[in-house]
Amino acid sequence: ADMPDVSRFENAKQYAAFVGVTPSHFQSGTSVKGKSHISRLGSRKIRKALYMSAIVVKNHNNAFQAFVNRLVSKGKRPKVIIVAIMRKLLHIFFGILKSNKSFNQNLAFHC
Repeated sequence: ADMPDVSRFENAKQYAAFVGVTPSHFQSGTSVKGKSHISRLGSRKIRKALYMSAIVVKNHNNAFQAFVNRLVSKGKRPKVIIVAIMRKLLHIFFGILKSNKSFNQNLAFHC
């Protein structure tokens, strides 16, 4: 209910940026490189709903298991994986709303 109409956005990256789940990198010059974090520019309510949804998806959705396992094998921390799932969910939502078609696992995960 807090999200604006998807027709206002050209692509899913803009949609994710509106919510504030895009990565924000900390770097100063060439020698100082800090940890990346989410930008948090968007709605806190939407991120809260996505966070809880991402935890459930991570633990109980078989369609996301290959995605989660790939991130774990890359050595990503648990909270980074949750944020990646949040962003993936937003991309899926955007595709469903923009195309007006139902969820297709093969399209969502490029199988």
